[in-house]
Amino acid sequence: MATTFIAQPQDFTPAYNECKFIVDSTNVNNAGFRYIFEVFEAGTATRIGYYKALPTYGTGYGEQDLSKLLSNMVSFDFDPTVTTFYDAVNSYYNYDVKIGEEYIFDLSYTLSLFDNSGSVAITVSHPFVVGDQVNITQADLGVANPGVEGLHTVIAVTDADFTINAQWADVTDATINGTVKYADNRKTVDLDIISTLDKYVFNGVQPWLEMPNWDQTDYELDGVTKQWLTNQPQTFICTPSQDLWLNLRGDGIGINKRVYFENDNGDLFYKAIAGGDFIKGVAVGPNNFGSLTVESGTAPLIKDSTKIYQVWYSDGAFNPVQSLSYEIKIDRRPVITQYNILFLDRMGSWSSFAFQLKTYEKLAIKRETYNKDVPGFVSGAEWQYKSYEQGTVNYNTQVSKTIDLNTNWMTEAQAYYFQELVTSPQTYIVPVTFVNCEYVLGEYISCNVMNNSFDIDTVRNKHLIRQQLQVRLSNNDMING
Repeated sequence: MATTFIAQPQDFTPAYNECKFIVDSTNVNNAGFRYIFEVFEAGTATRIGYYKALPTYGTGYGEQDLSKLLSNMVSFDFDPTVTTFYDAVNSYYNYDVKIGEEYIFDLSYTLSLFDNSGSVAITVSHPFVVGDQVNITQADLGVANPGVEGLHTVIAVTDADFTINAQWADVTDATINGTVKYADNRKTVDLDIISTLDKYVFNGVQPWLEMPNWDQTDYELDGVTKQWLTNQPQTFICTPSQDLWLNLRGDGIGINKRVYFENDNGDLFYKAIAGGDFIKGVAVGPNNFGSLTVESGTAPLIKDSTKIYQVWYSDGAFNPVQSLSYEIKIDRRPVITQYNILFLDRMGSWSSFAFQLKTYEKLAIKRETYNKDVPGFVSGAEWQYKSYEQGTVNYNTQVSKTIDLNTNWMTEAQAYYFQELVTSPQTYIVPVTFVNCEYVLGEYISCNVMNNSFDIDTVRNKHLIRQQLQVRLSNNDMING
């Protein structure tokens, strides 16, 4: 018996893309054959999935896509109060896969039959006990020994042989070979024949055309070309009020790990990252980068003259650059009104867009009504009623707010990234006010994007690019009465 892997995902993959395991077995032609895929929380006996798969027509391979199961094991991590870093424990899942098989029990015997007190005995190592029902098929289909062919009951056993309720007197050729099965076609089940352990999925997804080129080493932070877990453009324009929480693969970060910040004034700062979680979320936005340690130059990171700052990951206290450098350009253009929309991008990080131009708020009112009898009163032998008595009554009145937003002019890269906001399942809106020469954020409010279509503009056909968005607050206001 041999089971081998034909294909399997890389050890670190997006949870929402196909996660297909393909195996082969030398027992694939056995009757009733099924591959068995078991999925466990890594390093434990906690089984989260159990699948049986028929052999694939033509190849006989066992194929199982685990993306639906594993994507349900991840969600996201969000805490708008964090200005340092956090363990993104909900953003990934660590799992093991163990593959086995089952098929109808089939036992062959080649030694000659023998007489056991007038009954037929068969010499072979076996699992039977007295009382088992078995079905015997002989090599000649019962021509020489018709009494041995077919259904029988086991009446005696030893480790090396078993006896059936067939008469020895009916045997004419004791050398005929045969096979034995349980009468109920009971199956042999072998679990965990081969396994692949300590694999990870995270709450990301790759486009259909790009997933075949996925390389997990692109996200192992050990060089200047390595990426964080975000699709945010490497150069991104942000207002001073925007928050960003970008995820990075930590691999059990440990000590002396840092995220560096450097502005165009030449000042260098860092934020220490600690802990052993596999993925970290780091606050890097102009509004939420938090407290930084000065490596050289003077604080703060963003001065009145600062136009750009860069962020990268470092492994150690001596600033060896071990990731791409993400550039944040400070957008100080005048605003009419400003809302920020925070959204979960397709690689699991939290990015945001500012909407600085005209904003329109609309209320949609939903109410239910019914007609009731006007009771009135009797006066002077006549039925009368008051003018304020109700006939049609409103109840269950709810008010929902929709906000139409407009961005400022943006780059082509940001316009392309904007589609991730439009399609994101998790979005939050926050109003921004300008008080005493400072931007002040309100509270994050859950909202839903209402746009059903989106144009991807390029500089080839539109030199000035801006976008519009319509959102509706997730929770309605109730009305009294």
